Amino acid sequence: MNKEKYFFDKEVFSKGYEFKFHVDEELLDTILRLKRKGKVLDIGVGDNGTSLKLAKLGFDVACIDISPICIRAIKEKAKKENIRINTLCCDIENFKWKESYDIIIATGVFHFLTKDKVKAFLNKIKGHTKSKGLNVIEVFLKGSACEEESDGYYFSENEIMRTYTAWKVVQHEVYKDDDGNLCEFLIVLKN
Repeated sequence: MNKEKYFFDKEVFSKGYEFKFHVDEELLDTILRLKRKGKVLDIGVGDNGTSLKLAKLGFDVACIDISPICIRAIKEKAKKENIRINTLCCDIENFKWKESYDIIIATGVFHFLTKDKVKAFLNKIKGHTKSKGLNVIEVFLKGSACEEESDGYYFSENEIMRTYTAWKVVQHEVYKDDDGNLCEFLIVLKN
């Protein structure tokens, strides 16, 4: 088991973290350019305000996170703003895939999985994406600042792109985040 899975719950969220639910306007604009409605799954939602905004705009949104503190916070925010959103507190490895989605968002979660679990998890994401559906993926790359302390999986540059060869690339970017981590961001459309 990857011990980092509980880091945010134990070391961040439980210590008075102020949930801001920031909306990534660029991501929101890209999604709305391609989709006007549909089912959304946000895996490892954290304090992602983009999913809340999509729900406010009429998308059918489900969010999962391992953190009960995070799930409670997003439920409270949704209730306060009269937004209908489905939440589930669970480990992403134990998520029961029952439905298919028009949009699946999985940003900053793959390093919580070991190498042997990543491929199967990606196959679940791709397999539960509807035709013409979107995957929004962000991974940490080898050489990231946090890799030394991790037993999770870090991708080689463009490795995530190679797993989506049959999909249409909408957006692709490699960058360094504010914490010094090398990241690869990808939005792909299923044919």
